[in-house]
Amino acid sequence: MKFSALNLKTKYDSDEDHILKSFYIPLLARASQYDRAVGYFSSEVLSSVAEGLEKFVEAGGKMRLIIGDPLSDCEYEALMEGKSNPIEAKSEQLCQLLQETKNRKLCLLKYLIATQRLDIKFAFTHRGMFHKKIGVFSQKGEQVVFSGSANETIAGLSKYNSEEISVFFSWRGSFSDYGQVEVDDFEALWNDRKKRTRVVSLTSSAYQKIRNGVDLGKLKKELFPIVDENSDQQPFFEYSFPKSKQTIITVEVDAKTPRKPLTVKGKPFTLFPHQVGAIESWRKSGHQGLFKLATGAGKTFTSISALVELYEERRKIKQPTFAVISVPYVELANQWVQELSPFNIVPVQCYEKFKKWNTALEKKILRFCGGRLDFVCVVVVNKTMSSATFRGKISKIPNEDLVFIGDECHHLGSQGYFDALPLAKYRIGLSATPFRSEEDEVEGSPFPDTVKQNLLSYFQGIVSEYTLNDAINDGILAPYKYDLVPVRLTEDEQARYDEYSEKIQKMIIRAQSSSLSGDERLMLTTWCGARARIIATCEGKIPALINYLKQNPTLSLAHSLFYAGEGTSPDDEVPFITLVTNRLHEFGCKVAKFTSQESSAERRRIMNNFKNRDIDALVAMKVLDEGIDVPVCQSAFILASTRNPRQYVQRRGRVLRRAEGKNEALIVDFVVLPFPGVNNNYSQNLRRAELERIEDFQLTASNSEEVARRIIELGIY
Repeated sequence: MKFSALNLKTKYDSDEDHILKSFYIPLLARASQYDRAVGYFSSEVLSSVAEGLEKFVEAGGKMRLIIGDPLSDCEYEALMEGKSNPIEAKSEQLCQLLQETKNRKLCLLKYLIATQRLDIKFAFTHRGMFHKKIGVFSQKGEQVVFSGSANETIAGLSKYNSEEISVFFSWRGSFSDYGQVEVDDFEALWNDRKKRTRVVSLTSSAYQKIRNGVDLGKLKKELFPIVDENSDQQPFFEYSFPKSKQTIITVEVDAKTPRKPLTVKGKPFTLFPHQVGAIESWRKSGHQGLFKLATGAGKTFTSISALVELYEERRKIKQPTFAVISVPYVELANQWVQELSPFNIVPVQCYEKFKKWNTALEKKILRFCGGRLDFVCVVVVNKTMSSATFRGKISKIPNEDLVFIGDECHHLGSQGYFDALPLAKYRIGLSATPFRSEEDEVEGSPFPDTVKQNLLSYFQGIVSEYTLNDAINDGILAPYKYDLVPVRLTEDEQARYDEYSEKIQKMIIRAQSSSLSGDERLMLTTWCGARARIIATCEGKIPALINYLKQNPTLSLAHSLFYAGEGTSPDDEVPFITLVTNRLHEFGCKVAKFTSQESSAERRRIMNNFKNRDIDALVAMKVLDEGIDVPVCQSAFILASTRNPRQYVQRRGRVLRRAEGKNEALIVDFVVLPFPGVNNNYSQNLRRAELERIEDFQLTASNSEEVARRIIELGIY
């Protein structure tokens, strides 16, 4: 439909007319181009003109916008994300965005920029603020021009303010005298051809300096010459922020301010005495140290509370704080993002899509270093943290302003990660078991514990320790019952176990007299891994599991975890975890694998199904070992038979977290014993290794005496 076919008036007054509905939306829906020059712009307008905007974009329409007031921080970030990630315009994408209820205005702004349907420039004059208000709707053969008091904001185009606009039509004779002047004026502005007004791109250095709050007098001297008012040369330009935004020069008014929450998940937020003590010990230790707190004892909230208290202390003396939180896995990173939310902290998520976080991080660092932000938080996975790209960006932050929190910090002791750790003044390491070697399956290992040495040198020792027994006694973790299920090696498995054990023992003896070569160290590691897989995937485990479930028919498998060993059985190329999953399916248990092989989106879906009881149980290897909070778990079946204390301590912690209606947890441990009749040094070592784990679990179990009798019955001693 032509513009001229619409029933348009030559003047609109917000006291009588709804300018958006009766004028703006009908024209936008039929336009091929929309040009607008205003003092103030709000992306909320985009959300409010959805009907017209959808048709405008579908028709290939393009907007050009000149503004005299800087975009808000959120709008600028959306714009920069759009510029960094160009996409092709698709109607179904826009339709989906228009149906969004959360952050719709910012999503639309980003979409219009990314599809090159919208371009925005910034104008400032030689005195005061750019405050023109003209608009031009164009379609083939026709134009409608309007000018008046209304800005490109909801207040300006609705009945909120008292506004009016005058309208000029290209099909009427008066247009050449009134409308065409505004069309030409806009083109001159857009192409920066006005004498006393400059128009620059939002990515220009001039706009960046204005946003970063640099001294305006200094900026003028850098950018513009001083000339006589009557000269035809480019004048000396001035720009001043509106009074309402003067605080942007120091700290952004819409920036999030960290603070402790009043409630978390509907309950009053308080710290337990051991958490308060940990923070106080950290403060007394120069704000450096390791928190060795049992799994489920609140390591995350303790460290976030410490961060907030530090921020508040530094803010009082007008010093900024930049926090980097590094974690081993994406799932754990997502959990940190959720845990930070009640503390009013929205971190930059430096994982998964590089383009997205790279741009966001650069902008935050720029504003932080420019003095416009006094707090920035970053959540990053260890692999990215150690990358040259990330390290280069963080190096711009002064060490005295930097806080580093390493979750499951035992990962950070390996040389590659240790060498990449930032030289932050403030440091917190979090781990229930920080000093255990990750893959230590060798009795009397000849290798020095460099992980422990590295962690101690970086975090400067343990400043707080709170054991699992402490947490159970204090009622922070749930008590648990511990069951033992014996699994005997087959004759073939025993022979292979002994063979690897003999090779390992000889190599260790050699290492005691002379250092091992690189090849020999690799060989030793390979043999240890092969022997560990025999224990982890021995063929008697799955039958023992099914037999246990049959003998306990009243046992509910809802909210259960099954920890399977890594590797495949010798006679089957199918991974052991798949065999466990399939057999549980056959038994009638609704179960799903939860491993690194599933995508992040798939794991989120599986976890939601698990929490909602759409599935009964999860089968995992390592993904659920560390940090991931699943308090609804009622029972854990440990089929992996790991000798690594960190793994079995973490796995026990997963199932002991408190939840509504959870009085006692169940841990079922499948203990691997030698083939009947075998009684050599290697079989004795196997018993001792299994007994070490059993005694650790027995120590805090509610049925400790029963477990002691069971150990004797099975001949494990």
